[in-house]
Amino acid sequence: MAGNSVLLAAVSVLSACQQSYFAMHVGKARYKYKVMAPAVSGSPEFERIFRAHFRYLSGSGVHVCPSPVFLGICGSC
Repeated sequence: MAGNSVLLAAVSVLSACQQSYFAMHVGKARYKYKVMAPAVSGSPEFERIFRAHFRYLSGSGVHVCPSPVFLGICGSC
């Protein structure tokens, strides 16, 4: 059981790292292509980067909600 908890924690941390990586690229693209923060349309290059980030977020709903197993790991530290 502990092996599954460690694997779940590893996947959650890697998912958060990937989400941060994509968010950083969206921020850089906003600056590069001069797209202000609430807007989601602009140059085609920016829209491509933003869509990649958004599609990742919409598909990773499992990792956004912490599971009871992961919360148990954090509570025991």
